Amino acid sequence: MKVRKRGWAILIVLGVTLAVVLAGCGTAAPEGTASHGAEPGDLAPVVLGAGERLRVVATTNIVGDVARQVGGDHIDLTVLMGIGVDPHSYVPSPTDTAALHDAHLVLANGAGLEANLDEMLQNAGGSAVRVEVSQGFDLLPAGGGHDDDAHGDVDPHVWFSVPAVIHWVDRIEAALGAMEPDNAAYYGQNAGAYRQEMEALDGWIQEQVAQVPEANRKLVTSHPVFGYFARRYGFQQIGAVYPLNPSAEPSARDIARLQDAIAQYNVPAIFTESTVNPRLARQVAEDTGIQIVSLYTGSLGGPGSGAESYVELMRYDVGAIVDALKGR
Repeated sequence: MKVRKRGWAILIVLGVTLAVVLAGCGTAAPEGTASHGAEPGDLAPVVLGAGERLRVVATTNIVGDVARQVGGDHIDLTVLMGIGVDPHSYVPSPTDTAALHDAHLVLANGAGLEANLDEMLQNAGGSAVRVEVSQGFDLLPAGGGHDDDAHGDVDPHVWFSVPAVIHWVDRIEAALGAMEPDNAAYYGQNAGAYRQEMEALDGWIQEQVAQVPEANRKLVTSHPVFGYFARRYGFQQIGAVYPLNPSAEPSARDIARLQDAIAQYNVPAIFTESTVNPRLARQVAEDTGIQIVSLYTGSLGGPGSGAESYVELMRYDVGAIVDALKGR
């Protein structure tokens, strides 16, 4: 992954990064980057110089991995959120802002995950257009139904349903092909191959979860991140250490309610997340006598983790969930 830097842009962004973090409402987004993003089919072709590649910025490393599968070596890809970065607490760096300024296309998860993206684009300037890859997917209510979740009124964690990521592939293919028609066939070939891999992954997940009796398919997690997984693969989220999001501390009543649910459903494990501090989860596990199982949720894993791509992340997490729940 590579960040393109221009000297004058760095001087500008050093002064605006703080404004990105603190910016309030009331500023208009750049053309093509309205709050809902642009539709891929509406994008205009980009004129590239000799040897120049389409400059694409992906917000999360999960979106970035999918973009890389479709774009291959025909795009110059920058990922804003590195390995282990929690999307809920991400703060842009000056080089991130410079990359946004230089980009032709910004690929975002959408559904409220990137809370400050409008302000980031506004302060970065440039002419990038934004496409939200989750736009148009059947979204769930946020936080298991809480309407005061930090993301708004929808759950943004769509990537735990493989059909959602196939939806991403469709939108990324359409966006890249519209902006670079000469390479549309290349993008289409890559997208087709990756869809087949996704369909195989979806089938594998369904085979694996079939090992878990339906009565055991209860999930307790750090925060409500598995709504789409539960809907697709027949599970139920019965509680979370952080009922809204990891930035909002739970109350004593929240913790008591979670412990009651663990006892009621005889849940054997709390599934923690690599991007969320496990302190409270460990305390709940100790108090209830159940195990801790670590998963990758908001970020891919680092080298040697076994979760270095989206496919590997899903295989890792599903294997851990099945192993924890199938045997009791």
